[in-house]
Amino acid sequence: MDSEKVGNEIRARLAANDLSALDMIWDHYAADLLGYLVSILCSRQDAEDTLQDVFVTIVRKRLSVVNARLLKPYLFRLSRNVALNRIKRNRRIRERDHEASHWLVLNGEGERRDERIQQVEAALARLPEKQRSVVVLKFYQNKTFRDIGDMLGISENTAGSRYRYGMAKIRDLVQEEA
Repeated sequence: MDSEKVGNEIRARLAANDLSALDMIWDHYAADLLGYLVSILCSRQDAEDTLQDVFVTIVRKRLSVVNARLLKPYLFRLSRNVALNRIKRNRRIRERDHEASHWLVLNGEGERRDERIQQVEAALARLPEKQRSVVVLKFYQNKTFRDIGDMLGISENTAGSRYRYGMAKIRDLVQEEA
């Protein structure tokens, strides 16, 4: 089922107060939303907690979800807003110690975390959120720029630019550390 049909089905179920729509949202969007939230919060645990808050918000604001023109970008915007509210509520500072909790999990990575990975993780944490989100979605979630654009409600070219600027900044930050 294509993305538009899924979105229409979810909206129809929410409009009918059919909570199976939440299962559909989970099945189709939860993994991508979690990856996006990790990139914003730099903490997998906080991202998982925030994802649960997102679903509570979906239930509370289901009429807004029903009226969303495009469901996927709406869910990503909603997730971003919930994450930013969490940051504000907890008065977290972006420069907190990221090395204590390794929030970036690489495919195939076991217990071994070398110094280079820690440098990249620290550099990612220092990127502006918009660049970090695109880099994480592209590099670690294997999303295309088109997919990222659809998720975040930006153009494919904007996603590509944010990725290039983010990667250049990571390269500079890692070289500074070396």
